Formats: sequence, structure tokens, C-alpha cells
Amino acid sequence: MKTMSLPFLVAIVLVARVAPGADWTLINSPNANDQANELRGVSAAADNDAWAVGTVYADNTFTKSRTLIEHWDGTRWSVVKSPNTNASINILEAIAAVTANDIWAVGVGITGFSTTPLIEHWNGIAWSIVANRGTTVGGLGGVAVVSANDVWAVGTGRAGDEDSTLILHWNGAAWSLVPSPNVGPEVDNGLAAVTAIASDDVWAVGTQQPTSLTAPHTLTLHWDGTAWSIVPSANTRQTSGNHLLAVAAVASDDVWATGFTPSIALAEHWDGNSWSLVSTPLITGASSPSVSGAVALANGDVWAVGQFFQNSQSRSRTLTELWNGSSWSVVSSPNRGPSHNFLNAVTATPSGTLWAVGVVYNNQFIERTLILQKLP
Repeated sequence: MKTMSLPFLVAIVLVARVAPGADWTLINSPNANDQANELRGVSAAADNDAWAVGTVYADNTFTKSRTLIEHWDGTRWSVVKSPNTNASINILEAIAAVTANDIWAVGVGITGFSTTPLIEHWNGIAWSIVANRGTTVGGLGGVAVVSANDVWAVGTGRAGDEDSTLILHWNGAAWSLVPSPNVGPEVDNGLAAVTAIASDDVWAVGTQQPTSLTAPHTLTLHWDGTAWSIVPSANTRQTSGNHLLAVAAVASDDVWATGFTPSIALAEHWDGNSWSLVSTPLITGASSPSVSGAVALANGDVWAVGQFFQNSQSRSRTLTELWNGSSWSVVSSPNRGPSHNFLNAVTATPSGTLWAVGVVYNNQFIERTLILQKLP
């Protein structure tokens, strides 16, 4: 693993600013019931065709939930009927669009300690569950599209007593398990996100942690058209761990991975030869920043979203950061109400409109959907 010295990681303190273009704005979003509703993934096929996915709980015990899918038609967001497995808990974590009539969403079904991959497809009329031929164990956290017959989904499976990388592939006819490497022995491995540049250039990122409970480290895997391989990735000296949650690519030599450490938001860059750490801004009066979603529009227009903890108010606030080609900076983003707000994912339409989704706690301290929009 490649590490950097602490001085390199000391980020400058920045005042939140507004990037060129419109501000981030709150957009009204529906909820499927009066219990906890969460949005975890978002994708857009057009300015009038965006989708967000997550889960909705049946009651406040959090023991039963069903999938939640919402659609933007250019005017408003609405809940769209979506199927569920027989699992007690059904969660959709990520979504990716091929076309308006060809969209994939992935996640996990949970019953007790058992997990199974969940894959759903939109054909322009209805959502349906699609089986995979590879495994009935594990969960999926990311999905990325190369073409209609070349789609990747990644997550965490099980190998013996340890968690393992899980990668499935759609070839236009069926989903199948693709062998993927793991750091070992006795190391838990898991993948959180995937991005596709070409049929022979796909990246997946996550975390690996020895079962001896030493510090977790970043994990990056690459597909070269033939096989997946582990590529050395960068880590800070944070003793409590380094975690990658999102990945976005501008080009084969310009890829970003983001996540968190206990004290700073984590950003790494691939320049075609190696992964390196890139400093992220500190936020005055805040702690525990984390960036769980990322989208790349161009070399000087990469966005990451997540949350930070506002120490004085003891609450989480939305966090949006922009890479302008030379540095990361915090961009002001709104919050709904005085309680916790956080963002889980971000996407861009072909014209450059940004959508970010997440969760807000209402005054009864119940999770509700949260959606932000930023026009070009």
C-alpha cells in the first residue's frame, strides 16, 4: 500500500463558497409512508428523466423494509411501484441508466444474518426483479454501465469466514458471477462502488480489513477486459482506517475515488500509473466529514457529496465538494430543518444538471427523503 506523510494531508481551512452556475437547491421529494424513508442512489438519463432508489421501513423497529424507487419527470418526483424479495429487509443501494427504457438498480435483501444480492430492471413500463446465476449470498452496493449488454455490479460476498469482493456482470442475457481477487489471508474485503470507462477499463473500490482488527485500508480493483486485479491504492496514516465509498472517472488516466477517515474526507486520484492522496478541505467547527458519492463531468468539474458533523449543534449537515482541476473546495449546500441532513449519492444529467440524494430527520426524528438539485 502506498502511504503519504501527514504534512501532505493537512488541508487548508476554507469558507464554503458557491461554484460557478446556479446554487444547490432543495427539491420536494415524496415518501412512501410515515416511517423511515431513505434514498441511497441516483441516476439520470435526461433532464426530465431521473431516478432515485433506497428503502422504506414498515415501522420503527427497522426489522422490515421494502424497496423505494422515485422518478423525476421534469416537474416533480413521485414514488414508482417496485418489487421486493421474500427477505425481511429490501434495500436498493445504487442505480444506473443505459437508456430511458433500460435501467438497472442493485442492492441487498436481508433476513437475520443472511444476505442475498438484489437486482431490479426498468424496461420503460415496470420494474422487475432479475435473477443472477452466480450467487445467492452477499449484497450489492454499486452498478455501472458500459452498454446495454455490458453492465457491472459490485458488493460484498462471503468466502469461508471472511467477507469477500463480489462482482456480477450482465452480458445482455444473464447476470453471472465474475471471479474477483481479495487481499488475504484472513482479511475482510468489500466493494462499495464501480465506474466504467470502457469494456476493458472498469474500476471498483472499497475497503479491506484484516480480521485481526488492524486498521482498514482502501481497496481498488481494475478490469482490463480479461480479468480483475488488485491495484495498490493510497492510504493516510489514520490508525482507525481508510474507507473508499465512491468512484468516478473522467478518462482512463483521470479517475477519482472518495470516502472517509476518522478525521478527514478521503480523496484519491488515478493518473494512469498510480493512485495518490489529494488533500480535501477542513470545515471550521466541524468533524467527521465523509464523501459517499461522486460524479465526474470533466477534468475541472468533479463533484463529491456526503456529510459532516456540526459540533456546535451536534447534527450532521450536507456536504458538497468540487474539484476545479487544481484543488477541492467546499460548495455551500442547503439543509432541510434543524436536525440531521446527509447526502449519499450524486449524478449528472447529460446537460450537466446535478442531483444529490440522501436523508433528513424530521422533527419527530424520523428519516425522510432528501433531494438537492444544482442547475448548470
